[in-house]
Amino acid sequence: MKIKRAFTSVIAGFSIAVGCLAINNLSANAATTQNGVTNDQINQYVNNATLEQKVGQMYVSRTPQDPNQVKNDVSKYNLGGLIVYDADMKGLTQQQFKDKMKSFQDSAQTPLLVGVDQEGGLVSRLTHSGLVQQNGNQFAFPRKQYEEGGMKEVVDDAEKNATLLRSLGINWNYAPDADYSTKPGTFMWDRTFGQGYQQTADYLSKVVPAWQHDNLVASTLKHFPGYGDAADTHTGFAENSKSLTELENQDMVPFKAGMKAGADSVMVTHVIYNKIDPEYPASLSPKINSLIRNNCNYNGVIVTDALEMGAITDFAKEHGNASVDVLAVKAGNDMIMTTDYATGIKEIVSAVKAGEIPESQINASVTRILQLKNKLGLLKPENLMFRKPTNNNNNNNTSTIINPGNTDHKNPSVISGNNSITISGITYNNDKKVAFINGKVSDPAAEGSMIMTATSANTGKKITTAVVGGKGVFAIELPMTNEVQNVKITSDDDSYAAVTTKVEAIKADKPVVNTDQNNKQNSSTEKQTNKQNNSVKDEVNITLNKEKQANSAKKNTQVVSKNINSEKTTVTNPVYKSAIKTNYQGKNVITTSHDSAAHAVAQKSNNNAKVLPKTGTKENIVALFGLAITSTTALFGLALRKKN
Repeated sequence: MKIKRAFTSVIAGFSIAVGCLAINNLSANAATTQNGVTNDQINQYVNNATLEQKVGQMYVSRTPQDPNQVKNDVSKYNLGGLIVYDADMKGLTQQQFKDKMKSFQDSAQTPLLVGVDQEGGLVSRLTHSGLVQQNGNQFAFPRKQYEEGGMKEVVDDAEKNATLLRSLGINWNYAPDADYSTKPGTFMWDRTFGQGYQQTADYLSKVVPAWQHDNLVASTLKHFPGYGDAADTHTGFAENSKSLTELENQDMVPFKAGMKAGADSVMVTHVIYNKIDPEYPASLSPKINSLIRNNCNYNGVIVTDALEMGAITDFAKEHGNASVDVLAVKAGNDMIMTTDYATGIKEIVSAVKAGEIPESQINASVTRILQLKNKLGLLKPENLMFRKPTNNNNNNNTSTIINPGNTDHKNPSVISGNNSITISGITYNNDKKVAFINGKVSDPAAEGSMIMTATSANTGKKITTAVVGGKGVFAIELPMTNEVQNVKITSDDDSYAAVTTKVEAIKADKPVVNTDQNNKQNSSTEKQTNKQNNSVKDEVNITLNKEKQANSAKKNTQVVSKNINSEKTTVTNPVYKSAIKTNYQGKNVITTSHDSAAHAVAQKSNNNAKVLPKTGTKENIVALFGLAITSTTALFGLALRKKN
């Protein structure tokens, strides 16, 4: 019995070890790649490269539209990879696109990872750009492929598409999608396999090897730890309220299956998981990243989703324009998907030198990146030698000549409908300092691939950009100014006609009126003030006259009120037992007026003035006169008693 248990334990331990080796397959595969480099050569490169060169390898950028800029920047910054979108393919024959990719690789000191979003369906860059003709369900969403042809069709199409991508010069696919959505109509619904968590896990265990067959293309599990039913992060914040236990038992199950199947990379989403890290989006969260390394025991390449998306730009603005590139590295990502590498590389290098990021972490990330490139057969020993950046400004680029007559190029206008941009409205933040131009492009498949740009219609100066989100929706955030702005909205797809809209000016705290209106208003205010002052003056004079009459009637008695020129004069209202202080012509007096206009003047003149309930002036005069007579009579009687 003990022998049987021992044997069972050995078998179990062996199974666990095999599972871990499968998840951590990159190092093993890299070491056995034919015609590549050794791990020792990779380590030597990492030890000898400058910090700037190593950080450059961590960047995968949207491809600039100027081919010469691409070649210069690839060489100058030692970029690790590029992403190609529709704009990089439209108008080209397949051979021209291959030549274009080759020219970029020739400029790279270390060969590039060239990535693409080729999930299928609306996220099919090959067919959507017109570079490749649609062919049945070959480029459909896996959900549709499975419904019509079962798992065999899903796997066969993945294998065919991987071979096609590599033939075009693309070696990294941001697919398959490992998410599961429970609600039809949510942002991620159509892109998911749609058969439940465990069924999705089974699908990934089969489709990952299909995408990665013969090490032609690297696959990517996205969007860790599971997008679920969250909103579109292209246009703003999105949240998920699942607990860690729920994620482990549900959303992370497909990811673990894909990792075990040997997936080369994992993409982290921008969704905020409130019960794990309520502050940082997953792509910037060390807590989420640690789940990949520690919970899933994964040692492949971790890449962020595009940092240009609205969720991340909003986060940066709310955190004092913090460097999201630095935060992404601190979180534990190996590669950063963004376009501002010129700024980001400097920021990350500074953070390393300041001790905020260990250089050993940078070295580990670059090692994983180079091992992936080696597995894909991209590296040769000479690629790990160091050479000076090349300048391609004067090179003539012949690889991007457009040939509209190409038979394998489909007219983009057929794919993109009427190619219109519609502005649905403009909203403003609470302090009216920021405007949000909301709109939609006619092509729903532009999600993630199209960039909208806002420029000043008057000066032509670029203001800001935004990525198109799901169903073609976009939201451009731009600062308001003291003047009304005429803003021109354009797409990086020149088949879309530009539209112009107006953005309000920042409103002052007080309404702005013209000079004539100001003069009239000031004149009216002055007349009203004078009228109020005269009213107060008349009432004060009446009160003082009555006081003088009372004083003249009493001889050898105590004076009830002091002279108006004295520091303070107090007249008590016998009805309300209170007084209102005011300052009239620099003399402190008390008025018994309860007229509302007089109140305003009184309070403006003296902040200590108190407003009494309104009553008639005549009533107050009678009350004061009665008080004076009563006081005089009382004092006169007291004097007679003393005399007697």
